[in-house]
Amino acid sequence: MKKAGLYIHIPFCKVKCVYCDFYSITKKEDQIPLFTECLLKEIDNYKHYAGKWEFNTIFFGGGTPSLLPAKYLEKILQKLHNTFDTSKVKEITLEANPGEAPLEHLKDIKNLGVNRLSMGFQSFDDKILKILGRLHKSDDCFKTFKNARKAGFDNISTDMIFNIPKLSTDNWKKDLNKLLDLGPNHISAYSLTVEPSTKLFHLVKRKEVLMPLESTDIEQFLLTEDILLKHGFYHYEISNYAKKGMESKHNLHYWNLSPYLSFGPSAHSYDLKKRWWNVKSLEKYINLLSKNKSPVDNKELLSRHDNFNEIILNGLRLKRGIKLSDLNNYNDLISKDSLNKINNKWDCLSISNKNIKLIDNGFLFVDEITKDLFI
Repeated sequence: MKKAGLYIHIPFCKVKCVYCDFYSITKKEDQIPLFTECLLKEIDNYKHYAGKWEFNTIFFGGGTPSLLPAKYLEKILQKLHNTFDTSKVKEITLEANPGEAPLEHLKDIKNLGVNRLSMGFQSFDDKILKILGRLHKSDDCFKTFKNARKAGFDNISTDMIFNIPKLSTDNWKKDLNKLLDLGPNHISAYSLTVEPSTKLFHLVKRKEVLMPLESTDIEQFLLTEDILLKHGFYHYEISNYAKKGMESKHNLHYWNLSPYLSFGPSAHSYDLKKRWWNVKSLEKYINLLSKNKSPVDNKELLSRHDNFNEIILNGLRLKRGIKLSDLNNYNDLISKDSLNKINNKWDCLSISNKNIKLIDNGFLFVDEITKDLFI
């Protein structure tokens, strides 16, 4: 049976970070009870998927899921367990912000079965955190991490960001060393990108903020890889590093093109044949489900060409690359000659009888190489 994941989008945040383009809302925490009630209704709508796949991961993302009181988290988990066969679930992840998850709350979360935390540190420099629009301070990172260990979490992932205005490579190195001293099991290190519709986009457009040079971005990416590999991390995906066996099982569903069901406003789902997504509005989401209507905003049936491109797009992000067995049905769309031509251009593809993967500094050119392989 095909393995699959379950995702819950919790849209509530204390503030909106300047760079974030995920759907979230502020100052609406009074809506949590009604939101939860509607979320449970939506999950009920998908009970026909119960025996279709083997669900082995649950992920609470956002937004800031750690803002959800434990009693509502418990209701959601109970509904998932009662609706789907979750007996094979190995990983239940919840995203948490430093300073917004006190020890007792972390203990409650752990007691409900959550066994993996993903913490959004981003930086240990208070000036940089202010640039990013984060509420927490550096001290909150250390305190929340230590509290998570006290609460019994032995699988903690941390998010960090480089390529930030005014972040020198020396200070980025200091950030990484501080993080390594804490000892997380998994690290996501993202290059700051300027997404349309974010506050950062408008600041950059008005030239109130200057983004670093591309050379700085590359320098910090390579430094990250060098330091983390020396400390026993495996670089398994372009932005993700893990200790042995501690990869994000849920996110691997996305990169391996496994199916997943997602619930909540703006949540995207995939069943191998199509993708669909919910309305990007808490108000609309609640109104629709309160009237027993579907919150699905739109769907996309995937063509053969779409599926091929998604194999390329996601496979090249992984260190292991694209399995050639995944391309068996697309021999008319790709050939050894075309691969060799692309490799002659970029000189960072490894083509074997088992896979196609990026080598050397190939991750630096993944977007360009992906476009060359697209049809």
